[in-house]
Amino acid sequence: MLKLSNLSKSFNGNPILQGVDLEFASGETTVIIGPSGSGKSTLIRMIDLLEIPDTGVIATDKTQIEFPATLKFDQMRKHRSQFSMVFQQFNLFPHKTVLENVMEGPITVKKEPKAAAMEKGKQLLERVGLSERMDHYPKQLSGGQQQRVAIARALAMEPEYILYDEPTSALDPELAQEVLGVIQSLAREGKSQIIVTHNMSFAEKVADRIIFIEGGTVFYKGTVGDFFKNPDERIQRFVAQFT
Repeated sequence: MLKLSNLSKSFNGNPILQGVDLEFASGETTVIIGPSGSGKSTLIRMIDLLEIPDTGVIATDKTQIEFPATLKFDQMRKHRSQFSMVFQQFNLFPHKTVLENVMEGPITVKKEPKAAAMEKGKQLLERVGLSERMDHYPKQLSGGQQQRVAIARALAMEPEYILYDEPTSALDPELAQEVLGVIQSLAREGKSQIIVTHNMSFAEKVADRIIFIEGGTVFYKGTVGDFFKNPDERIQRFVAQFT
């Protein structure tokens, strides 16, 4: 379980998120949606401490951090070990092969033996449909293929939760479908996933729960079915913009 309590964040005195209370159950896929500038990406980055909250509590089964806080390296490392982030811009190492990119985290961070990391990397690349590309370099892949490598790299760290920040926003629709298909298969397997996206049709297919952020606060949190059938005029207007 991941729980956020009264989480707030401001930049240069401008409030971005205010009093956020949310719970993310293990084994579920939660999709975070909302208009541009509403604080979605800030929220998901705070979960992984890429942005540090001003106030509030982030608690998991293994860690609890109350803000404001002066975070020690070991404290941050223990917290972050529970999460892997997949970014908009794939962030692969250009000088390493696909397989080496997937192996890097387990070897350098988790100190896994090279042979074990290699075997796991091969299995994960097969899982995302890229076993024939493991010796290629990122520049030799399409954007969709690079993002699938990024997902395999996230899985290699064996996180409690995979976090996605607009994972298909840099891709054209055809390549985006490759990536969405992988995320959907992970959802069916019961992986714990939190996804920021504007893709409403994908959200409806993949999500167990929907969170709608509006103006830095949680406007809606509940099941995907209830969200898309919700009579609230603001929700219906937002959904209509993207469908």
